[in-house]
Amino acid sequence: MTAPTAPLAAQDIAPIISPGQAAEGIFNRSRMEEQARRQREGKAAQVARPAALTRQDIARQKRFCDNRPALREKYGSDDARILKLDSLCAAAGY
Repeated sequence: MTAPTAPLAAQDIAPIISPGQAAEGIFNRSRMEEQARRQREGKAAQVARPAALTRQDIARQKRFCDNRPALREKYGSDDARILKLDSLCAAAGY
């Protein structure tokens, strides 16, 4: 009685993958790799080409840079945020 059921059970040991399923996996992997490549290139392009500043951005920069003495008094001149602000204001020309 075990003879007829043995071949049927053996088919369930390893799943059968059709060529279409294998191709789908390869296709999805290539799409993910391409998307990752485009994201890496996009980040490199963003670093190389900064966005243009609007009038509001320039006014905000000037306001923060003009407010440095008050911020320095509040946080201390050796605070990391104040040092970063000083370097950004110097780079912006304020």
